[in-house]
Amino acid sequence: MTTIQEHCCGADMFFNAKTATKEYNKYLKKGPLKATAKVIQQLAGQNLENKSLIDVGGGIGAIQWWFLEQGGQQTTGIDASSGYLQKAHEHATENGWGNKTSFIEGDCTEKYNEVDDAHFITLDKVVCCYPDYKDIISATCEKSREYVSLSYPMDGIISHALRNIGSLYFKIKKNPYRPFVHSVKEIRELFSQKGYERVAHNISFPWHVETYKKVA
Repeated sequence: MTTIQEHCCGADMFFNAKTATKEYNKYLKKGPLKATAKVIQQLAGQNLENKSLIDVGGGIGAIQWWFLEQGGQQTTGIDASSGYLQKAHEHATENGWGNKTSFIEGDCTEKYNEVDDAHFITLDKVVCCYPDYKDIISATCEKSREYVSLSYPMDGIISHALRNIGSLYFKIKKNPYRPFVHSVKEIRELFSQKGYERVAHNISFPWHVETYKKVA
């Protein structure tokens, strides 16, 4: 069985500097990707003044840039991809946000202890990259002070078929990274067990986009 470390190494190989540059250039021309834009829309009504954000698997940092533009105080990007983190760091420096941003490479469940708790945590297309959804969601719920927003795949036949195709592709490429489709019902139940209630939901096929608020 592939370890988390091997899985993260595989993610770094696939989500490389070339891919990051391509996505960054697309972001500059067209803005955030559709699911990412819906995450932003769900948070748009919140007061972000003096608030902090941990953006897990945030790639080139689209959510972080929006957060800071809206008055957020501090953002931290945690990602397994060194290429994406480098591109995000470059953007932060070029826009004068160097003192408001930090970037950490690795598995968030291990790296959370390196940063303070945050008011907001986002996991855009991240749960599908993690073998055990309970580990990453539980750790995130403990680290968040107020809100967790995430996008994750629907769990129907189409999503499972796409996952199988993706897994075969990475197996052929001899890359230990694998995509995952977890139970939507169980993910929602876990948030409830951790003391969160869902306050927003949208669909950006094939993604569920949801925001949860800490209530207990």
